[in-house]
Amino acid sequence: RPRRAGRPRGPLTMGLLNLVRVPGRTILGAGALAIGIAAATVLGAITYTFHGAIVGTLLGDAVSLRVRAVDTIAVAATILLGALAVADVLYLNIRDRAAELATLRATGWTPASLARLVAAEGLGIGVLGGAFGAGLGVAGAAWLVGELSGGLLTTAGLAVAAGAVLATCAALVPAALLQRLPTAQLLAEET
Repeated sequence: RPRRAGRPRGPLTMGLLNLVRVPGRTILGAGALAIGIAAATVLGAITYTFHGAIVGTLLGDAVSLRVRAVDTIAVAATILLGALAVADVLYLNIRDRAAELATLRATGWTPASLARLVAAEGLGIGVLGGAFGAGLGVAGAAWLVGELSGGLLTTAGLAVAAGAVLATCAALVPAALLQRLPTAQLLAEET
């Protein structure tokens, strides 16, 4: 039997389509995560590609950048705040779509399927924010050293993957709160 175009096939595609429904929130969550991922990409590039220090000249003056423990702590805090922003965006999405999610539950969607739906939204935000942040981080690190090395691109790839995993993990909290929604009450309010 032929399928209609544009119909979601399951929790993954439905979750990704839900991100398009609220583009402002999606961009907000992805942007918050991108800031932390960009900082992590630059820090990772300096640490692993350039062995913890970059030395060069800027306008004729010698410049040296060195990674310290406080830099790592600041980047970790920025990434944590980005993950919290993703969780908050997903929670707001769930609250806005509470009746829709209650309908899905009433029509036979399991709690695991609904959790996969929210996790797919987190994954989409994570990939978007990770790719944008890694791109900014690569551009910044390449500008600092004047070249784009293979180690820098590897660091960026790892940063994108880390952003996707982190945002998906951040989606677990709103997914767990989804189970608390009163299905019968929400359905009664909609009619």
